[in-house]
Amino acid sequence: MLGIEEAARLAQRFLDEEAGPSDVPLALAEGERAQVGGTFYFGCQSVAYLRSGDFSDMAIGVGYVSVDGKTGQCRVLGAVESSELDLF
Repeated sequence: MLGIEEAARLAQRFLDEEAGPSDVPLALAEGERAQVGGTFYFGCQSVAYLRSGDFSDMAIGVGYVSVDGKTGQCRVLGAVESSELDLF
């Protein structure tokens, strides 16, 4: 089973290499992390929004990044799916 720090590294690498469109790079949001069972969840948002706080820089429709604690498999959840989890 992965620890939360290793899961966070995998999640950010996933955002850097696979999930984020090149014109809207995504990053993990500081302090938004949780573990539910064997899955880790991390809040993420556009790099521009995390730097500026300006709502016009927000990535819309992006939810949490989930990391399977056993396999390390990552995926980005949609906003609705993330909202239903209500973690942050």
